Amino acid sequence: MADALDIGSASIARYERGENDPTADVLLKMARFFSVSVDYLLGADDDPQEHISLLSERENHAIAAWRRGDRMEAVKVIVTDE
Repeated sequence: MADALDIGSASIARYERGENDPTADVLLKMARFFSVSVDYLLGADDDPQEHISLLSERENHAIAAWRRGDRMEAVKVIVTDE
Protein backbone atom coordinates (compact mmCIF):
# COMPACT_ATOMS: atom_id res chain seq x y z
CA MET A 1 0.00 0.00 0.00
CA ALA A 2 2.86 2.38 0.77
CA ASP A 3 4.10 2.02 -2.82
CA ALA A 4 0.63 2.65 -4.24
CA LEU A 5 0.29 5.79 -2.10
CA ASP A 6 3.86 6.88 -2.85
CA ILE A 7 4.72 7.19 0.85
CA GLY A 8 7.06 5.31 3.15
CA SER A 9 6.00 2.19 5.02
CA ALA A 10 7.07 3.91 8.25
CA SER A 11 4.38 6.54 7.62
CA ILE A 12 1.76 3.81 7.23
CA ALA A 13 2.92 2.26 10.52
CA ARG A 14 2.64 5.65 12.29
CA TYR A 15 -0.91 6.09 10.94
CA GLU A 16 -1.82 2.60 12.16
CA ARG A 17 -0.43 3.29 15.64
CA GLY A 18 -2.19 6.66 15.82
CA GLU A 19 1.09 8.56 16.11
CA ASN A 20 0.47 10.66 12.99
CA ASP A 21 -2.50 11.63 10.85
CA PRO A 22 -2.30 11.46 7.06
CA THR A 23 -2.32 14.71 5.11
CA ALA A 24 -5.29 15.59 2.92
CA ASP A 25 -3.29 14.48 -0.13
CA VAL A 26 -2.59 11.08 1.44
CA LEU A 27 -6.23 10.72 2.52
CA LEU A 28 -7.31 11.30 -1.07
CA LYS A 29 -4.84 8.70 -2.31
CA MET A 30 -6.09 6.24 0.34
CA ALA A 31 -9.69 6.83 -0.65
CA ARG A 32 -8.86 6.13 -4.28
CA PHE A 33 -6.78 3.07 -3.34
CA PHE A 34 -9.66 1.57 -1.34
CA SER A 35 -12.42 2.96 -3.64
CA VAL A 36 -14.16 4.71 -0.77
CA SER A 37 -14.87 8.34 0.05
CA VAL A 38 -12.60 10.46 2.23
CA ASP A 39 -15.63 11.08 4.47
CA TYR A 40 -15.85 7.32 5.03
CA LEU A 41 -12.14 7.13 5.97
CA LEU A 42 -12.64 9.99 8.45
CA GLY A 43 -15.71 8.35 10.00
CA ALA A 44 -18.04 11.13 8.87
CA ASP A 45 -20.08 8.81 6.66
CA ASP A 46 -21.23 5.22 7.08
CA ASP A 47 -21.57 4.65 3.33
CA PRO A 48 -18.13 4.09 1.75
CA GLN A 49 -19.42 5.01 -1.71
CA GLU A 50 -21.51 8.06 -0.79
CA HIS A 51 -19.19 10.89 -1.89
CA ILE A 52 -16.76 9.31 -4.32
CA SER A 53 -15.74 11.79 -6.96
CA LEU A 54 -16.71 10.98 -10.51
CA LEU A 55 -13.92 13.21 -11.79
CA SER A 56 -10.72 11.81 -13.25
CA GLU A 57 -7.38 12.40 -11.55
CA ARG A 58 -6.55 14.93 -14.29
CA GLU A 59 -9.80 16.82 -13.68
CA ASN A 60 -9.18 16.83 -9.92
CA HIS A 61 -5.67 18.15 -10.56
CA ALA A 62 -7.03 21.03 -12.65
CA ILE A 63 -9.61 21.93 -10.00
CA ALA A 64 -7.03 21.77 -7.20
CA ALA A 65 -4.67 24.04 -9.16
CA TRP A 66 -7.49 26.51 -9.82
CA ARG A 67 -8.54 26.56 -6.14
CA ARG A 68 -5.02 27.29 -4.94
CA GLY A 69 -4.82 30.18 -7.40
CA ASP A 70 -2.48 28.54 -9.92
CA ARG A 71 -4.61 29.42 -12.94
CA MET A 72 -1.85 28.76 -15.47
CA GLU A 73 -1.35 25.21 -14.15
CA ALA A 74 -5.10 24.58 -14.29
CA VAL A 75 -5.31 25.81 -17.88
CA LYS A 76 -2.25 23.75 -18.84
CA VAL A 77 -3.88 20.61 -17.45
CA ILE A 78 -7.13 21.37 -19.29
CA VAL A 79 -5.58 22.00 -22.69
CA THR A 80 -2.99 19.22 -22.60
CA ASP A 81 -4.07 16.07 -24.40
CA GLU A 82 -3.58 12.81 -22.50
